[in-house]
Amino acid sequence: MKRQGSKWQTIKGRMRYFEYRLSIRVKLTLILIVIPLAIMPFVTVSLYYNNMIYNTIQGMEKFSEIARICETISFLTLKIDGNLKNYVVSRDSNYIEEAKEDIVSLREFANDGKGFGYPEDFSLIISNIDRYSFLLDSLIMFVSREEIPHRRIARDLEKYKEKYDNLMSKVLLARTNAERDSLMEQLKKFSQSFDVSKTLFESEQNPKKTRIVTLLEKSKGNIDKQNEKILEKAREHIKGSKEIGEKYASRGARNIWTVLILTILFVVYLIVVLPERIVVPIKRLSNLVKQIEKGDLKVNIKGFPQDEIGELVRHFSRMLIQVRKIDGLKTQKIHESERKFRFLINSIKEGVIILNDELRLLTANKPASEIVGSNAEEMEEKSLESIEPLKGLKTKLEKLFSDGEKIEDFNFKGKDGVQYTVKVWPIRDAGGKSTGAILLFSFQKS
Repeated sequence: MKRQGSKWQTIKGRMRYFEYRLSIRVKLTLILIVIPLAIMPFVTVSLYYNNMIYNTIQGMEKFSEIARICETISFLTLKIDGNLKNYVVSRDSNYIEEAKEDIVSLREFANDGKGFGYPEDFSLIISNIDRYSFLLDSLIMFVSREEIPHRRIARDLEKYKEKYDNLMSKVLLARTNAERDSLMEQLKKFSQSFDVSKTLFESEQNPKKTRIVTLLEKSKGNIDKQNEKILEKAREHIKGSKEIGEKYASRGARNIWTVLILTILFVVYLIVVLPERIVVPIKRLSNLVKQIEKGDLKVNIKGFPQDEIGELVRHFSRMLIQVRKIDGLKTQKIHESERKFRFLINSIKEGVIILNDELRLLTANKPASEIVGSNAEEMEEKSLESIEPLKGLKTKLEKLFSDGEKIEDFNFKGKDGVQYTVKVWPIRDAGGKSTGAILLFSFQKS
């Protein structure tokens, strides 16, 4: 388990290192190439499965049509058989005419089924139909010469017809194939149970007619047997096609889900991961810039990716190094100038105090410290109000910074009790605005 974890960490580290070194343009290019390459195989397979499902449905439609034709043939044979028995008993020509019409329809359905499939089996059915039609014509010749049967036969036939019609109506109203098949089986058994030859007395039976009726029953049985064989084959094909269609549909759905998941992953990467790889370094760089803005030039710039942002950070880092060098040189020059300036003002015998625009003491020479009675280092960055001997100067000097008025010389009594004449020179910037002032304390001559 530990080895697997370490391998995963190694792979993860390599992926991060690889991603760390790629530029943003290369990442986007790889994504645009990888997305089609990853999705297209699944899309192709899904299209293949859809085509196979379409072909399967086409095959199911063909065999469904064959099954419908077989069911119609089965129904027509039962109807023809019923009309034949009615004719034999009642001698009503309407029954035989209806039977002939049904035989023509039966032959047409068989020819249609031959066009859809199983041509040899349907050819056998057609040959049996032709034989049945020939035997029916022969039977008509014998029956037309016989006398009308007794009332008992008519009564039995009426009962048979009533039950036969009841079963036939149930067949027509059946909602499912299983229910229809069960009713058709009952109808066949009931039709076979009614034998015309048994309804006649021995003296009324004609051997030739009986033989023709037997041959007709045999031909009908052959038609039913061959029809059942075709129907069974068609249903097996329908069942097989249905299983194949479900298998292809399942595989197609699985491929669609795979494409959907891959698409979501790529979208998440484009919306969440990739912007984070861009936004996070930019935020870090922004924070570093804010630190530099506050005056911290010693910030450490490391850990950025080697992409376009990393290139920008490297140039920024080089610029910061140059700024540090320039800042160091300027600081060195300022310190040198400050040292020279302090040396200069300390060499002056009069007291010198330099103020900024906020009336804070920037520097003072040794004579000024003696006049004020405080150490120069202690007075630096302090306001005039906080330095007891200089409190009274604030009101006079404020006009210099507020209105830019020239301040006339005035007298000042030092801490040593000596009277001094104070001269004020403004320090102005390039725009002429007062940014400071120089106070010169001269010993007042008596």
